[in-house]
Amino acid sequence: MTTTAWPMSRFPGILFGADYNPEQWTAIMGYADEAIWQEDMRLMRKAGVNTATVGVFSWAELEPADGQFRFDWLDRLLDLLHANGIRACLATATAAQPAWLSQAYPDLLPINAHGLRQRHGNRMNFCPTSPDFRRHAARLAGALAERYGSHPALLIWHISNEYGPSCYCDRCAAAFRAWLQERYGSLAALNAAWVTPFWGHTFSDWSQIEPPLQIGERSMQGLVIDYAHFMSDMNLACYQVEAAILRRITPDIPIMTNFHGLVKGLDYATWAPHLDIVAWDSYPPKGEPPAHVAFRHSIMRGLKGGQPWMLLEQTPSQVQWRSHNPLKRPGEMRLQSYQAMAHGADSIMFFQWRQSRGASEMHHGAILSHAGSDRTRVFQEVAALGAELSSLGTRTLGSRIPAEAALLFSWPSWWAVEYEPRLSNTISYMAETTRAFAALWEQNIAVDVISPDMPLDTYKLVVAPLLHMLTDSQAAAIERYVEQGGTLITTFFSGIVGRDGRAHLGGSPGPLRRTLGIWVEEVDPLLPGEHNHVLWKGSDLSGACDQWCEVVHLEGAQALATFGSDFYAGQPAITEHRFGNGRAYYIATRLEAPLLEYTLGTIAARAGITAPLTTPAGVEAIVRQSTAERFIFVLNHHAEPQTVALPAPMRDLLSGTISRGELQLAGRGVAILVGIDDK
Repeated sequence: MTTTAWPMSRFPGILFGADYNPEQWTAIMGYADEAIWQEDMRLMRKAGVNTATVGVFSWAELEPADGQFRFDWLDRLLDLLHANGIRACLATATAAQPAWLSQAYPDLLPINAHGLRQRHGNRMNFCPTSPDFRRHAARLAGALAERYGSHPALLIWHISNEYGPSCYCDRCAAAFRAWLQERYGSLAALNAAWVTPFWGHTFSDWSQIEPPLQIGERSMQGLVIDYAHFMSDMNLACYQVEAAILRRITPDIPIMTNFHGLVKGLDYATWAPHLDIVAWDSYPPKGEPPAHVAFRHSIMRGLKGGQPWMLLEQTPSQVQWRSHNPLKRPGEMRLQSYQAMAHGADSIMFFQWRQSRGASEMHHGAILSHAGSDRTRVFQEVAALGAELSSLGTRTLGSRIPAEAALLFSWPSWWAVEYEPRLSNTISYMAETTRAFAALWEQNIAVDVISPDMPLDTYKLVVAPLLHMLTDSQAAAIERYVEQGGTLITTFFSGIVGRDGRAHLGGSPGPLRRTLGIWVEEVDPLLPGEHNHVLWKGSDLSGACDQWCEVVHLEGAQALATFGSDFYAGQPAITEHRFGNGRAYYIATRLEAPLLEYTLGTIAARAGITAPLTTPAGVEAIVRQSTAERFIFVLNHHAEPQTVALPAPMRDLLSGTISRGELQLAGRGVAILVGIDDK
């Protein structure tokens, strides 16, 4: 597998623009409204747009009938973009198949988990193992590559859009069996891995294995988890079919697809090696803590080892698919855009340029609303942001976050923690990983969020909340990391199962038992509303804990804190083990937020990690570092002004202001600081 090195030299600066879908609101066939295109070009230039995403849902326009391609409108559109100095992020249009394709190949439509075939409609509504879908998608991608591969507007290929379909059809069942045979080698090995003798579910022939339908077998963890792996792989295979064609025809053009949120069913870590750059769509709901948004940005950055990524979609104003869809307040869009940049984004893009006149996202915000005016607040805020980004030029491009801490995030652990059977429905893998990240974020400690299979040796601190599914190779790498001087923090319900979903014997934390110097005898999921408390030894420090407590035995570790009540009162709640040249910590309960922040911050300080600035709560400071410069992004997530102490005089690249002693930030204000000797 070959990927294209990301050509930062081709960037005109921070990529800035939006999805541009004129075929959705003009009479394409007769070009009756093409004058609007010219007006759009004028307004794009005014807004500072340098990149447009085009063709995302255009399959029916590009191929109105089987094998009958119509590219003349896209020819004119790409020529127009190029004439106006705007680069194209060109989509392969395969995210929503045309009605004629579904009609011609009805088994292309997916079977849902209840065994019912879907009808045509919506988007990503195809079976990911369908050879007919893959064949037609490949043909369209190839035709686009042949026609536009050398077009001067083309900057990057955008395959499909927001992958994630699932299917339970007979074809998927057959492909799943083949996938399992490759994974396990023999039926005996699969029966052992899935512990099928329980309830007498032993398989005597591969043909007896079916997908985990709601009306079928869902009692085996191995089956459910493996089907999640399989569906992720099948979606990836659809992407790879198109990517292989694009790489062959246009080897110098980078390729990506856009992730949307954190899709539980897609293991992004297995996708990342096949993308030239990670791109994703960020739509935080109103009131979501900024630490949670930063966490998702950091996952995107960590997928390719800290490489800059693309923010491909956000709304400039509001969405329309939640129960309630309030507007972003003045300054909020700018703040969220710079937060993405601060965490590694080298593009700020929106969905979409011009608001749709109808259909499912008619009320979704856009840079140009139905009013069609450049006098609107939203347009003016976007244009002001475009001017600021243009003033930065290429200065911050390619710079990276020099994080000294990493947080391990594992899709297989997510599946294993939350798929039935569960000890507690209140335990959430996403919530616990986010809480751990937020505890460090609150202290301005930069964190790379990475897969447990990635190298650890560059980090002073590794945090692994709920590392439930732990392979022997991952455990060995963690042990080496600690032994060679690293600091590890992991938490309750970690090291429980191996790669195949079977429990590690000998007590959790399984293969980390030697590293952590403990073993866990019992786990106690608390009822909703139940609490215990944790007492730090040798001090008056204490705090509440809930949801989960464990009976921990020391095997070389020492207890830093103990439980305060119930039958395990006085027993270890937080432990420390000096192992080799490093230290390994275990937190055997769910600490309340202030105590978790104190615990992780104290351990990070012992590991030698310091923040770039000390800021008031809710003011974020994070560094991006190039070979020549150090940029400190300071973001005020309050609506009220805030003051930040500075250790030395610094210049704000956005305003040009030099601050000495302290920085004054307006409500939702942003500064990008450099030393005053920087030019």
